[in-house]
Amino acid sequence: MVNSMTFRKTAVSSPPDAETAIDFTRSIPPFPALLPEQLGRTLTEFAQDPQFAMSLRTGLPGGSARDRKAGAQWLSSRFREEIAAERVVVTNGTQGALLLLLEQFVGPGGLLLAEELSYAVLQSLAERAHVKVKGLPLDAEGILPEAFEHACRTDRPRALYCNPTVHNPTTAIMSETRRLEIAAIARHFGVWLIEDDPLGRLHPDAPRPIAAIAPDVTWYIMGVTKCLAHGLRVAYLVAPSPASCRDFVEPIRRLSHWFPAPMSTAVATHWIETGTAEQICSAIREEAIIRQTLAAEILAGADIASPRGAMHLWLRLPDRIGRHDFAARLEQRGVLVRTSELFAVDERPCPSAVRISLSSPLQREDVARGVAIVGAALTG
Repeated sequence: MVNSMTFRKTAVSSPPDAETAIDFTRSIPPFPALLPEQLGRTLTEFAQDPQFAMSLRTGLPGGSARDRKAGAQWLSSRFREEIAAERVVVTNGTQGALLLLLEQFVGPGGLLLAEELSYAVLQSLAERAHVKVKGLPLDAEGILPEAFEHACRTDRPRALYCNPTVHNPTTAIMSETRRLEIAAIARHFGVWLIEDDPLGRLHPDAPRPIAAIAPDVTWYIMGVTKCLAHGLRVAYLVAPSPASCRDFVEPIRRLSHWFPAPMSTAVATHWIETGTAEQICSAIREEAIIRQTLAAEILAGADIASPRGAMHLWLRLPDRIGRHDFAARLEQRGVLVRTSELFAVDERPCPSAVRISLSSPLQREDVARGVAIVGAALTG
């Protein structure tokens, strides 16, 4: 396989300790070679603008009108329609946006439903918001509608957190039909949907977000840490309407902990406006496809789930192999993975599986070497 994009490399890793191991635990995007050049050019332009320094003097709740417009522009291709900038809130990252939503729409003692395996920090965020979390069973498309409806009838939840596009960790992609079912149930029971879509911009062929087909019941979040740069802590929150957006921001407009950092936001806005963001995102998408294809070839015959271009794969282990023993065996050989219980939102039994984040190593060669070690551990 030949790649037209060049990706930055580091020195080849050696033996198994925490610093030199091939780390497949963190979902960090590949690092395109064009990113440092573009960042340098952008910062040079900022430095030459006599007014730019003034923008660092203060933060704005929800971002400036220009920042919200850029966010709406960035999300429009995902929604396949224009989004009103007045519905967009710019925040300092997905976790900050999620915490705000849990505090405002679930509240202390309230119940949040989620996929039984979900974003690994969701439980920690729920604890900070004094929110209870209950998991819902999954199939190959994600949340089972009948399980969601049953929980709505019996448990009186206030919101459902979901990740329907390349689900973390199972890589499931929910069909549009299923998305419509979930939205109809939420609407019937008066339950908010909180849709997290970190990888949606990397999968242009994925079904539209639930927020695009049922905006009245959905709060949508997309951070830029997966599609641009992990350290660029900016996330766009889309409210159901301009009025609900204003109502959301008003009680927290003096609490600056969630405000988007002016420098990061300026970079994201500039890159979106100039087309640089699309170039970086395309480069990341291309490298993700190559890594996913490479891993699928090496692990041919293994029980893996990993749609084209996924940043991670979900490896279901044979009955004879325990997930903890498997992870320990890999660690001894210099490869780190995450076992399924690290994504569990409650105490129900977990599948014997591990998540392998193919995107994290800087070198593609390390990905190949690490996945080969995983393959060898499966067979002996």
